[in-house]
Amino acid sequence: MEYPTINRSQGTTDGLAPQDVTGHERARLSALGSLRVWDSRPLPGLDRLTAMVAEAFDMPTVLVSMVGETEQRFVSRVGMEEPGTERGASICSVAIGQDDVFVVADLTADPRFASNRLVCGAPGFRFYAGAPLVTPSGHAVGTLCVLDQRPRRFTDQDRRRLADFAALVLDQIALAQMVGRRDPITGLPNRQQFYADIRSMTDAGFGGTFDLALVDVIDLPLAHRLAQALGMGPVESVIRQVAQRLEAVVAPFGTLYHVAVARFAFYLRPLAGDACERLLDEVAHAVAEPLEAEGIPLQPTCHAGFVSFGQDNAADALRRAVSATQDAIDDRATWRVYDHARDRQMRRQYRLAADVPRALATNQFHLLFQPRVDLGTGLVRGCEALLRWAHPELGELSPSEFIPIVARTALMREVTDWVVDAACRQLAAWQDEGVGFSVSVNVTAADFDGGDLPGRVVAACLAHGAPMDRLELEIVEGDWLDNSPGVIEQLETLRRGGVRIAIDDFGVGYSNFSYIYTLPFDILKIDQTLVRGFLGNVRQEAVLTGVLRLCGKLGITSVAEGVETVEEHQALVAAGCREGQGYLYAPPLTANAMAAYTVSGIPAMAAGRLGETP
Repeated sequence: MEYPTINRSQGTTDGLAPQDVTGHERARLSALGSLRVWDSRPLPGLDRLTAMVAEAFDMPTVLVSMVGETEQRFVSRVGMEEPGTERGASICSVAIGQDDVFVVADLTADPRFASNRLVCGAPGFRFYAGAPLVTPSGHAVGTLCVLDQRPRRFTDQDRRRLADFAALVLDQIALAQMVGRRDPITGLPNRQQFYADIRSMTDAGFGGTFDLALVDVIDLPLAHRLAQALGMGPVESVIRQVAQRLEAVVAPFGTLYHVAVARFAFYLRPLAGDACERLLDEVAHAVAEPLEAEGIPLQPTCHAGFVSFGQDNAADALRRAVSATQDAIDDRATWRVYDHARDRQMRRQYRLAADVPRALATNQFHLLFQPRVDLGTGLVRGCEALLRWAHPELGELSPSEFIPIVARTALMREVTDWVVDAACRQLAAWQDEGVGFSVSVNVTAADFDGGDLPGRVVAACLAHGAPMDRLELEIVEGDWLDNSPGVIEQLETLRRGGVRIAIDDFGVGYSNFSYIYTLPFDILKIDQTLVRGFLGNVRQEAVLTGVLRLCGKLGITSVAEGVETVEEHQALVAAGCREGQGYLYAPPLTANAMAAYTVSGIPAMAAGRLGETP
């Protein structure tokens, strides 16, 4: 594909230094290139429309003119032998800068055009009317214009009719792209064409392997913010400009496909030596080079996946390339080669998500309970309800295997409701047995959607006669809590009803100390990554003891998670930590074992490890 604007080998514009082209003009030229009409074959539908315009206005010359950087090309024409002209002779280059139909009744009387070679020489035009062809991104790429060798009058109705015909011209071009499996933003072959080409190649049979690269070119959160502030135009401009850079690099090796909003793919035979690595480096450089969109300087990102495929697995190649690209994004790397093990793990997680409805319906879920003990007395103060899944094929599963995926689906609400209901049922059963301590249940961000979590919790407690003041809800800190008044309102409602709130996993990942004084909560559970090994790390110990002192001053119950050694236990007691949870005290237990555990506080097994008398 030859471009009307960009020098493909150097990324500059023909005849101008890069700084001579404004950001808006570069974006306009990219929009023109994406239409794929600059050097395309004639479009019969467009030619018929041009002839209709000539007849409707009784004009000897009608042109669909695309205005490039240094020339204009007539992609459809009536009454004009030349296929285009230099831009200096282009009346349309003035018309594209207008907001409406541009009319010059007598070109010889207008000083801007009196000396134009098309006016003072052959074919001797005197009249001109041109309607700008404005793409959905807002860029005027050319005109539909009518010309005559004599002055003419052009009424307001004529202007409206010409503008309507111009809209039909753009529709014809868009239709040609759709029929030709072209992406409307970049004009590149789209994902459907990619699959069709792979299918044709596979049907014909091929030996050996191909290498497929999938390139992600824009950070989606940034794209969303940009679209929110300025509309989709700048985002589409970035995608078009990067696409042209990529095609310039990839064209000698194969076809570039636009397979997703900001993702491009190409495949090629394996290259010898380090040629493939050099190509990938060139692709990354082409993507990451700064550019402008609507006057805003932007730095595109490049994350890409690379996978080899043969005759037997060609149909699955793009999916595996997506997996490799996601690995690159997760690892904050430029390139990642397809990793079968990581892909298998991801597919396993989604398979589990698909199995959740059956698990709920057939009682495959059950709860275990890990005690929380008072570090001063050894008495059990509560326990955490831990979800387990007895999968009929995969065996016992921990929530870390399926909750991260389920939390992104509508199933999370059902799973949480099941856990809350089961915990309340067990609370009531323990209460009937004379065993009294609290049970904590983990909830996620998705559980607060809809604003009805307090009502669901109350309903579960009432259904089983469980005391609400023995129920605790654990939330994990994160950016989902920022600017979420609805979440805070639900937490406050739950607390007013007697439910205690705990911040879980504090000290890992997002960790924001402002939550300590902005969120309504009662318990701070300090993550095991901050607890384990703190005795051998001065800074870690200082942070941990500082958090514990803060909890003491604010009246917040501190809980150390993941306690595994006697030394850690003793140091936590000395530092003022109120409660502990971990394998030093007990692993997750069944409901019956949990009840037995509470008989004498820390059982003999753990007490002996702590240097106490059983």
